[in-house]
Amino acid sequence: MPSPLKDLQAEIDALVADMDFVRLASQLRPRLGSVVQWQAQGEETDLARRFMSARSSSPEGVYGSLLVRVVACFERYLRNSVADVVVRRAAAAADYDELAETLGRRNLVLTGRLLATLDSPRDYLELNVEELVENLASCRRGNATFRLNPLAFSATIIGVNPSLLEKALDNLDITEWWDRIGASQKVAALLGTKGSRATGEQAKERLKELARWRNHLAHGGDGELQISDSDLRQAIEFIAAFSGALDAIVYQH
Repeated sequence: MPSPLKDLQAEIDALVADMDFVRLASQLRPRLGSVVQWQAQGEETDLARRFMSARSSSPEGVYGSLLVRVVACFERYLRNSVADVVVRRAAAAADYDELAETLGRRNLVLTGRLLATLDSPRDYLELNVEELVENLASCRRGNATFRLNPLAFSATIIGVNPSLLEKALDNLDITEWWDRIGASQKVAALLGTKGSRATGEQAKERLKELARWRNHLAHGGDGELQISDSDLRQAIEFIAAFSGALDAIVYQH
């Protein structure tokens, strides 16, 4: 089964391909007239004429949609990564007594919070209430067949704001990791920063910016926000670099 990071990389590759297609199409349209044999008749020629006449459209409109998609892919990666760590932590314990006490307690609390959302469930999460309850009941002292609820931990990721990410990783006892993100040469090069502390702080600000852009585009924010080819490409590169650095930190635990 592919790792969460490999899944994200595959999704990013698909997004880059879509972005390249949009860019190539916008470059081709004004040049198409010189290469088409207009004396030919048929559906293909009519399609080429309609394509050339679509002058009111712009790639920036599509780039905005692609940015929403790439941020969504990143958020899904974060949820999958958190869930995967919970599964690994549980598998490493011979019985429930060997599990870290903080992890067991958070499993109880977070499952309760997740069940409390049944009156207003999130459409993008699939809740199996019976399974959640059965798993929770298995978490008893001495039980070697206990099962945690990874979804209860991953459901705390409801965006890419750094404060939410900090809380989600704190639930896994992963703390004080921003400087280690800042130690990534790829992240530093993309942000144009020097030093682990400065790079880590700037990475936080970049995540906040991407969260703002996503919310503005997805919720129809006031004012106009145009995403350029450069904006989208830089966002994709940052998400790829940040995810790679975070993945190394998470799985070291």
